[in-house]
Order: sequence, then C-alpha cells, then structure tokens
Amino acid sequence: MIELKPTPASRERYYQAGYWQHQSLGQLIAASVAAYLDKTAVTDASGHSISYRELDDKASRLAAFWRARGVGVGDVVTMHLPNWWQTAVVTCAAFKLGAVINPLPPTYGWKDLAFIMNKSGAKAVIVPGRFRSMDYTEHLLRIAPELLVQPSIVVIGAGSAAIGNSFEEALSGPLLAQTHDTAADDPALLLFTSGSESKPKGVVHTHNTAIYGERALAGTLQLDHQDVCFMASPVTHTSGFMHGILMTLMTGATVSLLDVFKGDAAVDQMLASRASWTMGATPFLSDVVDSLERSGKRLPDLRYFLCGGAPIPEVVVRRAQAVGVRVLSIYGSTESPPHTVTWPADPIEAAWQFDGRALPGVEVCAVDEDGKPVPSGQPGEQWSRGPHAFIGYLGEPELTARALDANGWYHSGDLATIGADGAVRIVGRIKDMIIRGGQNISSREVEDILLEHPACQSVAVVGLPDERLGELGCAVVVCHPGKTLDFEDMKQFLIGRGVARFKLPEHLVLRDVLPATPSGKVQKFKLREELKTLIGAKAHV
Repeated sequence: MIELKPTPASRERYYQAGYWQHQSLGQLIAASVAAYLDKTAVTDASGHSISYRELDDKASRLAAFWRARGVGVGDVVTMHLPNWWQTAVVTCAAFKLGAVINPLPPTYGWKDLAFIMNKSGAKAVIVPGRFRSMDYTEHLLRIAPELLVQPSIVVIGAGSAAIGNSFEEALSGPLLAQTHDTAADDPALLLFTSGSESKPKGVVHTHNTAIYGERALAGTLQLDHQDVCFMASPVTHTSGFMHGILMTLMTGATVSLLDVFKGDAAVDQMLASRASWTMGATPFLSDVVDSLERSGKRLPDLRYFLCGGAPIPEVVVRRAQAVGVRVLSIYGSTESPPHTVTWPADPIEAAWQFDGRALPGVEVCAVDEDGKPVPSGQPGEQWSRGPHAFIGYLGEPELTARALDANGWYHSGDLATIGADGAVRIVGRIKDMIIRGGQNISSREVEDILLEHPACQSVAVVGLPDERLGELGCAVVVCHPGKTLDFEDMKQFLIGRGVARFKLPEHLVLRDVLPATPSGKVQKFKLREELKTLIGAKAHV
C-alpha cells in the first residue's frame, strides 16, 4: 500500500482551478469503452488487434483472476512487458481492482526487477516468457528467493521455466464481479526512473496528476478519439505508457504498438495503421527519416512526430520536413511528464532551437543557487509546478523533500534558459545522468558495480555526445597496480551482476589517475572534454 497523498495546498489550488476533478483513470477508460465499443483500441506488430469491447472483457477476467489471488485496492502490479497489445489489458485490469500499475521496461535486468519488486511490494507481476535474447521466467526463478512478497505470476508465451500461470489461463475464468471506484487522489502509477541516485526511484502519480498531464497535452495538440497513435517507444517507460497507452484509452483513440524498432518497419506500420501522431527519441526520428528518404514512401496521415529525450539536430528536423514529417520537441521527466512542448502554431525552427513552451496550467522557471529567478535568457536550474506533477518518491521522504519543495516546485536538476516568450531551452544537467536513446542511466549505479571488480581501483562513468543516440556511456577506470581490465571483461562482469544491457558503457578508457578536486571529487567535466577528442581519435579504448 502506497501511503503518499497530494498536499492540502495542491488540492486546494488545483481543485479550485478546475484542473483536478473527481474521476479516476478507470472511470475515464470505462467511458471510452461505452462510447466506442467496437472500435479498435490497440493493435501491435503481430497483427493482433482488440476492440474496446474486447479490451474491457479481457481486463475484467484478468482482474478477477488477480482478485482471487489476493490482489486488491492499493496493491502494486508490475508489468514487465514489450510493446504488445496485452499491456493495455493489464493496465485496465489494475485500474478495475483499484491497484497501482508499475510499468517496467523489458530492457531492465533481473537485478532491477528484484530491487523494484521488493521496493514496491508488488503483489502481481506479468512478464513475457521470452523476448529477444531474454528469458524472463529464468529471471523470476533467479530472484524468487530474494523477494519479500511472493507475487502472483502471469507469463505471456513460453519460457524455459514452468512458473506461474499462462496469460490464457488467467483470462479463462469469470468476469470481475465488481469494479473498485478509486478516488482521484489515490496513487495510480508507480514509475521507476534512474536519475542521479545509485538506485532507481519510484515516482508516484495519482489519477488526477496523470489525467491532467495527458489532457493538457492532448488539448494542446488537438488530439482526440479520431486519432491513431503509433508507439515504438517502450510503453512500460514513462513516455510510451502515459502518452501511448493512457492518453489513447482516455480519449477513445487507437494505439498501434511496435515492439522491435526498425525504421522501415515503423514506416510500414504507420502507413498501415494510418497513424496521425507518434513520439520517440531522436534515434527513432532519424531512422524513420532515413527510411522515408530511401524508399520514397510518405506518411500522409501523420500530423506530428514528438521528439524528446535528447537534443534534436537542425539537419534532422529539416530532412524530416522535406519528407513531410512535422517535428515537435517535447520536454519533461517521469516526475513532471510532460511540461513543455512545441505548439503546433510555432515555427519549424522551434523544434531545434527550444524544448517547447509550458502546457496550460503548468508553470516553469529557471532559478539560481538560492532559488531566485534568473533574468530571461540566462541559465538556471529548471523548476516546474503544476497539476500534472508527481506527489513523491516511494519510501524516500528525504529525496522527495529535495526534489519537491514546500511550494510544489519540482527541482529538475536540469540547466535551462527561458526566453521572454516562455520558450524553454535545456542547456545542460546538474544531475549526473546519461541519456542514451531517451533512456536514463545512472552513472553512479554502474560505477558502484564496476568497483566490485577486483581490477578496479577507481571508476568514473560519463556520457559522451553521439549523433544518433544523444549520448554513449564511457567508463574511465584506474586499475589496481599489476592488474588490468579489457572491454569484454568489463561487459561480461556487468551483465553477470544483472546490469541491463542499455546501461552498459560503449567505451572503456584506462587511466593512471582521475582528475579530481582537492577534496577528492572527480571532475567529470574535465573527463568529458578530454574524452571527446580521445574517443573521436579512437585512442586507447
């Protein structure tokens, strides 16, 4: 049970303004079901699609299955799945129970899975049997002795281990007798993010905070039940889940999911589904544009390609425009998703010059070290406040107090400039975090694990610019005297410790010493500058 609640001040502010209302996500989805019974709700790359009627039926049966196994109001359901149609069913089933949905990307390793399930006390978990090179039944067997709560396990497809119940078994029983009407200020989502801390943090959103953010974004972009969203970004990651699954089901629209991204496949699926908008990190945009240029195909129904997670190069936006794709920049975080976007009326150059303007009802500012606003155009830490913002970190009151102040401002740790017209430009980060292809990687997490290697005396992991992925990880290691470390050894060591593959550094540099301040703090800015040249010259890596 998650005990976090919105503050009295935020309740007063946002109810009075009409931003918060007394509806839950489950109630909004039920309204979509009633209005669009036989319309396609979700389809995926397998060609499988389900209507809103089928979505409701399957979600009700899955909810009944879990309720019979003790999953109920306020309990956490961990959804560790690729972009498959079943994600919508699991989400709706959790809301019918009054449970909290905890999406977890399939790129996470068993180490992350064990940590998050223990942190959340998950009562249920659903995984694929296999996806790509991973066998998730083996992961669950491996972590079973570590789990503080033994969850109800559902598996989609076959893995090597016989564990839990199949998805078909879970849906073979009766419908849920009664849906729980959750209060709008109750926790609804538990989204883990790897920020500047060593371990992922559990970000808690209520029904109201999630609903407001998606309504504000949909309203700004004029998206409604007639739209088709194409989503290749992981729908168990904040962006894909909130904008792909939640916004779609709230508005009665359709979402087309792609589980393994390739530019050509994405273009073909957008054409087939007649997608009207999509969202992805810069590499997704670049690969789609490459495919359109090669093939000569066009996407006449696509109104917007929302792009965030890394700077968008001007050349990519212009190439996209040349093949008929309108790029809009978007900025936010798991804690504040999203809070700025390029508005449709903004000029094309806004996509690469800025990271958007605030959504209605959302406040943004840039402040100095004392929390005082900086002059227009000057860099400062970017803060945001609004009815869309999270209510705290699970079990982390000190972290919550540092990130979310008494006046409701979320301190992002990002450096930004804000123009006189309200346009936000992210110019750097205070937090020590690598953003690779739109996914956050905690440098400290990788450093702490590498320091367990017998050859490593000291370690610094930094992000280096990359044209396609935004940043790549580079591990800079000082070895103990007489010992050494090679790239493959480092990679296998981290994999053996359960580190997710997307967190593995792409480069290894051995140094005799790390640049440091007199107090011993590693000067990572110096490393980044030195390594830009070193890596570019393909020096000793």
